[in-house]
Amino acid sequence: MLPFCMALLLSVFTWQSGFAQEQSKFVSGNVTSADDNMGVPGATVVVQGSKASTVTDFDGLYKIEAKAGDVLLVSFMGYKTQKVTVGTQRTINVTLQGETAELKEIVVIGYGTQKKKVNTAATSLVSGKDIQQVASLDVVNALQGQASGVNVTSSSGQPGANMVVNIRGAGTAGKSDPLYVVDGVVVDNGIGYLDPSAIERIDVLKDASAASIYGARAANGVILVTTKKGKDGKMNIALNSYTGFQQVAKRLDLLNTREYTTIMNEARVNSGLTPLYSQAQINGTSTDWQDHLFNDGAIKQNHSLLITGGDKKSTIATGLSYYGQDGMIGSANNQSSYDRITFSVNSTSQVIENYLKIGENFTYSNTKSSGVADDGIYSNGIRSFINAAPIDNPYDANGDFARSNISADVSNPVGSLYYNNFNQTKNNRFVGNLFAELKILKDLTFRTSFGVDMTDSNYRSFRPVYSLSSSDNNVVSSVTQSGTKSLGWIFENTLQYKFVLAGSHNFDLLAGTSAKKNTADYMEGQGRNLIFTDFAHAYLDNSKDPTSNVVKGNRTDYAIQSYFGRLLYDYDNKYLLSATVRRDGSSEFGPNNKYAIFPSFSAGWNLDRETFFKENAVLNTFKLRASWGQNGNDQFSRRFAYMSVVNSTNKGYHFGTGDETVLVGSSPDQLADRNLKWETSEQLDLGFDATLFTNFTLTFDYYDKKTKDWLVLASIPTYAGATAPYINGGDVSNKGYEIALGYRKSFGGWNFGINANISHNENKVLRIANNEGIIHGESNLLFQGLDEMNRVEVGKPMGYFWGLQTNGVFQNAAEVAAGVQPNASPGDVRFVDLNGDGKIDANDKTEVGNPNPDYTYGVNFDLSYKAFDLSVNTYGTAGGQNVFGVHDYTRAYSNHTTEILNRWTSEGTSNTTPRVTYGTDPNGNYTKFSDLYVQDSDFFRIKNVTIGCDLVKLSDKLSFFSKFRLYVAANNLYTFTKYKGMDPEIGFGNVNVGQEWARGIDVGYYPQPRSYMMGLNVNF
Repeated sequence: MLPFCMALLLSVFTWQSGFAQEQSKFVSGNVTSADDNMGVPGATVVVQGSKASTVTDFDGLYKIEAKAGDVLLVSFMGYKTQKVTVGTQRTINVTLQGETAELKEIVVIGYGTQKKKVNTAATSLVSGKDIQQVASLDVVNALQGQASGVNVTSSSGQPGANMVVNIRGAGTAGKSDPLYVVDGVVVDNGIGYLDPSAIERIDVLKDASAASIYGARAANGVILVTTKKGKDGKMNIALNSYTGFQQVAKRLDLLNTREYTTIMNEARVNSGLTPLYSQAQINGTSTDWQDHLFNDGAIKQNHSLLITGGDKKSTIATGLSYYGQDGMIGSANNQSSYDRITFSVNSTSQVIENYLKIGENFTYSNTKSSGVADDGIYSNGIRSFINAAPIDNPYDANGDFARSNISADVSNPVGSLYYNNFNQTKNNRFVGNLFAELKILKDLTFRTSFGVDMTDSNYRSFRPVYSLSSSDNNVVSSVTQSGTKSLGWIFENTLQYKFVLAGSHNFDLLAGTSAKKNTADYMEGQGRNLIFTDFAHAYLDNSKDPTSNVVKGNRTDYAIQSYFGRLLYDYDNKYLLSATVRRDGSSEFGPNNKYAIFPSFSAGWNLDRETFFKENAVLNTFKLRASWGQNGNDQFSRRFAYMSVVNSTNKGYHFGTGDETVLVGSSPDQLADRNLKWETSEQLDLGFDATLFTNFTLTFDYYDKKTKDWLVLASIPTYAGATAPYINGGDVSNKGYEIALGYRKSFGGWNFGINANISHNENKVLRIANNEGIIHGESNLLFQGLDEMNRVEVGKPMGYFWGLQTNGVFQNAAEVAAGVQPNASPGDVRFVDLNGDGKIDANDKTEVGNPNPDYTYGVNFDLSYKAFDLSVNTYGTAGGQNVFGVHDYTRAYSNHTTEILNRWTSEGTSNTTPRVTYGTDPNGNYTKFSDLYVQDSDFFRIKNVTIGCDLVKLSDKLSFFSKFRLYVAANNLYTFTKYKGMDPEIGFGNVNVGQEWARGIDVGYYPQPRSYMMGLNVNF
């Protein structure tokens, strides 16, 4: 594949070079803004009285064929059109004077674009330059702190891990991911396959008016991705490359041998046992197991090549990139890594000039990854390192994994990480579309598009024979191989009619249809007792006993059919109106409620266009906006949930006498709900956009979003004999506001810009369709034996932490006697008897924390002077909590963080941290879930700092290049937080289906690494 991609790139280069040589009489130059002396991308340059025209590129550069005496008309929205007469010169630079400092962007909306000035929806824009600057594997990561109302949280710091994205709060108890649309193609399973350097822009549609054109899947917001396209003009080659290393940003302060043995001895005495360790053992050597966990210096690199160009009839943009990242965990064995190769081609061609245009946008990605288990409490390698005793050693005298000095059932975490994480995933993904646009009449355009999203994924894992302890061993080797082939296609047709009446009434009418279908085939095989003992040869064919192999597979299908229409109207850019309606039918619902209609309306008023709005130096522009609408959601974990399907999994039974034969049976797997219907999100948005003092921009939005008819599992009695059905079982409210403030100024050769945003969201559950009004969380989330600790409940935020409140520590026997805890001793936790019934039980549990932050915010600024530039991106949250549950309380000999040194030892020594015990905890100090586990998760992170220098601006010896920029950068440079874990940004909650709402639970979290990079940007 790689040779083919290189050959195609070479052919494009050759074609473009030939094209450039054939054109000889060109005028070129730079179009800049008088406001800040920066290039104006997208400005139109036309030769008056002819069909010759072009647009400026990202840097404001243009090239057009013209002769002496021709007049160039240079225009851009918000600026006065400039006329320039061509003489004998070949370079003509143009400075555009702004009419006002109004917003100049074009907004990407569903199935088209719109001027920001007349847009009435709540949207956020992140440019390709800002995305690339973050130097992240996942494009979505760049949205952190740069788009108001968008909460992006890492689910893990492991390379290739998904991001958790919520737009204006969590709106469902199920899947709350937004809808992703790349170049008009609706894609599933995220956009991690994209090369960030190939992104032109990302537009986030936040309110119902903006998203309703995608009605069926837009309840959680829409993220529109536009990749870079070729333009009419000279060929441009862009090379972007960086290489760097990573290190762990924060380690836990764990006990050393002296501290550990002292605590263990004290715990045993408190539990009525004799001390375990002698003074010689207390003075022994220490092992910091984190030294053997983290892979400091892990490499991170990215190299990309993008070629763009074209003429009046055709354009092309094609790119090739490689991204590689070694994980921070996996030690010398490098068992956590990610590699991605991406190839893309976007092109257009005017088949019949000004009448018929065809084009395509395609991206192919090949990824290879391996990872360590980092979710839950079982097989979590990170957790085992944190709990390992410092008196043990990783290796014995022979260099083998050492046995524990404590107990025969204590495992070596280095060995366990090694033996239990042989795995590899290979993924090939192909996403794109073919489209055609036919101009039937002057203002009437028909567009058809056929898109595909194809994935071929293979997974392989291996578990060898090993023995590390009595509880961590494997006597028979095994291998698992699985493969998934999925195909999604989408066929869309739209008819758009734009016209103007009486010179001021501007209409844009759109009608369209959409049909989408996804199919996926899954096959898995498991083999045991392999011939070979290494991962390289771990395949099913190498199983010694093929009869013991287990094979299973399944197929999933999904389809949706839609019809939609939209009206955009404005009167003289003053009074604005938008109306949208969409009707969707989904295979997820039965005939009773298969189809649903989702309408929306919005209006706007540009007050600065009114005669009473006098021109002034304070308030330059002001637009009021209001919108209301509904969006749908049909995404939940089970297919055909409205039916009672038959399943044969684990349905074997014995039949006959004597030599009984095991037969496979079938039975209903779930109860049916024929009345299952769409989950609906209804949202009101009120906002304004303003320009102040010429250089300031201000955007404000207030929203009230209610999601109705959640798709949730019903509560049924155990004797029902089948899995509970999905029902429309709840409502949730998200209310809040968003503020975005920007400033840009140029002075004395300096250019300075700053953008800040803050979002506040209040999440509250309104209804749950069962007698309790509760969706229960699971037990045993932090360790075996722990009671339920999180839930969804009416009147509370989604996924809140449910536990006992504490009121200090019992200091003496008199305090214990005065309390209601018969099993307590001095030094134990005093729990709050919330209901006053004289005992501590589940009836005293209440809300002790909320994983959903009240505020998210970001501050980003850039500064440049001649050839030098500096940029800083920051991000933070406030008002949320995490559960710090890394300690395993099922094992008395687990290590602690140094916080335990502040424990209670005698009256008056501590009123926050209870006494230590060894294997027994009669009072339930830690075996009952309480606010002792809950910590504030507020943080402010310096996400990226970049310092660069464009050598072209320093020396005329590099005039062959339009840019030759060297830079150094740091990601995740520093995090200000009081959270005691390694990383306060925790998107993990529960791996199990039906618990997607759970988050903020730290049981041994893979932290996001700090990285330092050196890079190069070259354009020519």
